[in-house]
Amino acid sequence: MSSRDNFSLSDSQHSSFQQSGSKMGCCVTFSRVIVFLMNLAMLLVALTVIALALWIRLDNNFEHDLRRDIKYDGDEEPLRDIKRDMRTGITVVFWVIIGFAIACAILGLTGLLGAAANSRFLLVPYFVAMVFLILLEIAVGIAVLVKRKDVRRTVKDYVYWSYNLNTIDVQAFNFRYNCCGVEGYPNPQCFQNAPTCSSAVWDRLDFTMMVFGICMLGVIVLQIITTLISVFVFTYRRKEDGPLMIPVQEQ
Repeated sequence: MSSRDNFSLSDSQHSSFQQSGSKMGCCVTFSRVIVFLMNLAMLLVALTVIALALWIRLDNNFEHDLRRDIKYDGDEEPLRDIKRDMRTGITVVFWVIIGFAIACAILGLTGLLGAAANSRFLLVPYFVAMVFLILLEIAVGIAVLVKRKDVRRTVKDYVYWSYNLNTIDVQAFNFRYNCCGVEGYPNPQCFQNAPTCSSAVWDRLDFTMMVFGICMLGVIVLQIITTLISVFVFTYRRKEDGPLMIPVQEQ
């Protein structure tokens, strides 16, 4: 083989390596943009959730009547214990939501900065933390499904004993949920097609939980996709142009 052929072959391989590197570079750039945008969205959503949770928690005008009735601690037993359990559950749910939202905000900021700077120093810890967060979110979702029957029983007991003890909670139920009576105790004063307050209160809460669960499922799927893309970004190393073949001089 002549030296001209050797140089021609090395030039061809050099061009092939450049084209391959260019394609990989475009893929990495596109992946970084996706990771940046997804983490920016996660950051904004997390901040929105924090703001909404704090507003619901601190604004006494939000669901004023129900909030007032649940906070009231002067009822007879067992309604007082039921309300105490409900207050504890609401507090736990509030702080769980705040905790997850803060974690998502921090990881969203870390992810978008890591994608913008193409920094392994940021993306590797981001990946590890995201895996842990996703597993924790799945565990919480499973726990909610397991506790669903207990929540349903607590809500129905709350409505039942409110009617049985004729507390002011009944007025809030009738006004807020447009319902009348309680399961097992027909009320002749109720309209024929009016839902019982036991069903109305639980159905509204169950629907809210279902919508929240669907939203969280979508968030988890997007988090998994973003995490997998980030793996491609931080494991990629731009390849060298490739070794050039050393031409062999003919003797």
